[in-house]
Amino acid sequence: MLELFELKASDPAREAETLLGKTQGELWALDQRGTELTSAELAERVGRTASFTLCIGGDEGLAETLRAKARFTWSLSRLTLPHRLARVIALEQLYRAFEILRGGPYHK
Repeated sequence: MLELFELKASDPAREAETLLGKTQGELWALDQRGTELTSAELAERVGRTASFTLCIGGDEGLAETLRAKARFTWSLSRLTLPHRLARVIALEQLYRAFEILRGGPYHK
């Protein structure tokens, strides 16, 4: 199941408080300082995780309190990406990871 919600822009501390109240399963943070993965590595990690919430920060990034509570911090790239583009890329990569896990052809 995928649930997507977007918060109105506010300060990162307020966003963190709201997001932490909505998390289910492991908390994952998307941050350029995180770990870069191949699609196969992402699929392996997703396959080991029963449920997770992926938080993508706004223009100001994620609050340090949220990053500190994250079980995993994932980086799409060391480049700075607009958060809406990062969301599309992250969703595509998660779709690809699930396709890899089910043995589908999408990842090729």
